[in-house]
Amino acid sequence: MKLHRVAWALGLAGLPLSHYWLLKQVEPFYSSIYCFLWWSYIFAVDFAVCRLRGSSLLRDQPREFLFLSAWSIPAWLLFEMVNLRLHNWYYVMAPTGLWGLFFLFLAFATVLPGVFETTALILGLIERFAPGGRIRGRPFALSRRNLVLQAAGGVAMLVLTLIFPASCFCLAWGFAYFLTDPVCFWVRRGEKRQEGRSLIGQLAQGDDTRLVALLVAGFICGGLWEAWNLHARTKWIYSVPFFDQLKLGEMPVLGFMGFPPFALECYTMVNFLSLFRDGRNWELTAAQNAARRGMSRWLEALTAVWMTAAVMAAAAAVMLGGTVASLATPLDWFFWEQLGPPGRQALVERKATQGNQFLRLTARPPEIAPPLYERMRRLALMAELKGMGLRNAAALEELDIHTPAELARQDPDKLFRQLKGWHRPVRLEEVRLWVREARRQSGL
Repeated sequence: MKLHRVAWALGLAGLPLSHYWLLKQVEPFYSSIYCFLWWSYIFAVDFAVCRLRGSSLLRDQPREFLFLSAWSIPAWLLFEMVNLRLHNWYYVMAPTGLWGLFFLFLAFATVLPGVFETTALILGLIERFAPGGRIRGRPFALSRRNLVLQAAGGVAMLVLTLIFPASCFCLAWGFAYFLTDPVCFWVRRGEKRQEGRSLIGQLAQGDDTRLVALLVAGFICGGLWEAWNLHARTKWIYSVPFFDQLKLGEMPVLGFMGFPPFALECYTMVNFLSLFRDGRNWELTAAQNAARRGMSRWLEALTAVWMTAAVMAAAAAVMLGGTVASLATPLDWFFWEQLGPPGRQALVERKATQGNQFLRLTARPPEIAPPLYERMRRLALMAELKGMGLRNAAALEELDIHTPAELARQDPDKLFRQLKGWHRPVRLEEVRLWVREARRQSGL
C-alpha cells in the first residue's frame, strides 16, 4: 500500500478516535492530543483535496509536504520569539524530557501543512462552484514606490510591536506579510502567473481567489485550534491586554480576527523561501517542480545546519523564556524521595504517574502512606487547575493555600507579589487566571 493511502486511512480513522480520546481523557493520548488531532485532520483533508481536485500534496508532491512540515517549525518559532516580548500567550502542562522536545517539534510541524491543506480544500470548492473557477477582482498597476511603502510598513509594524508590545501587539499578525510579499513580487515580477509567487501580484492581475481561500482557511484553522485547545491538558492560554476578560474558550473574542492575516503571513513566508529553491513551491504541479533545480546541494546542507541551530536556539528560548509556564511533571518524579521505590512502582503499575490519572484512583495504594497520599491528591487537584502545575501548587502550599476554595479567597495582586521570584518568574496574568478559575469552581 502506498504511503499516502496509509496516511489517509490514519487521518480518517484518527480524527474521530482523537476526539474520543480528548473527551474521555484517555492516556497516553490525551496529554498529547494536539498532535493526534492535527495530524489526523491534515491527512483527512489531504484525502478530501485529492477527491475534489484530483491531486494533493501527500499523493503527488510528498517532498513539498515534507518541506512545509520541516519549515513550519522555524516559521512558527519566529512568532514564539516575538511573543517573548509580547507575552500574549503561554503554554501549560508541557511534556517533559526528550519527549517534550519531540512533541514541541511535532506540534509546530503541523502549522503550515494545516493552513495550506485547508487552503487547498477551499480552492477546490472555489474551482468547483465559483463562476469560471475563480474569484475575480479589479486589476491595478503596481509601482516600485508601492512595494517600498508596503515593505516599509512591514518593518514599522515589527518595530512598533517590539517597542510598544502592550499597545501594538496586534501588529504581530501582519508584519511578515508586508515584509516578504513585496520582495517575492519584485523578484518574480517577470513571470506571467503569480500563483505560488506573490499574493499582491495575483491581486494586481485581478485574481482574488487565493486571498479569499487563505482568509477562510485561516479562520477555519483558528477555530479548530481554539476548539481543540479548550479541553486539552497540554494547551496554550492567552493573556492579551485590554481583552483578557471577554473570551471564547481561551481566546479573547477579538483575537479570532488575527487568524486570517496569519494565514497570509504563512503564504508569503513560504513564497519567500521558494526564492531560494528556484521557485519550487507547493502550489506548482509535480512536473513544474521537477523542471526546477531547487536548492544546490551546498545550499541545502547550509540551510539544514542553520535551521537546526536556529530551531534549537529558539526552542530553548521559548522553554526558558517564560513561554512555557508549567510542565506536566510526573508525580513519581516530583515525590521521588517520599514515595520510595515501592510507591513509585505502585503509581507506574496503576498508570497514575500524571496528576489527572492519579485523581481517578478510587482507592489508596497500600504502598503509599495515608498522609502522603492525601497531600498528593491536594497538590494534584491544584496542579490541574488551569494547568498550574505541581511546582506552582507546591508554592501555594507553602503560603497555606491548599484547595481551590482557599485560592478563591485570595487577592490576585497580593498573591502575585508573594509568589514572584520564588522558583521562576510568575506572571500576574497567570495568578489572576488561577484565582478566577478557583472562584468559578467554588461558585464565588
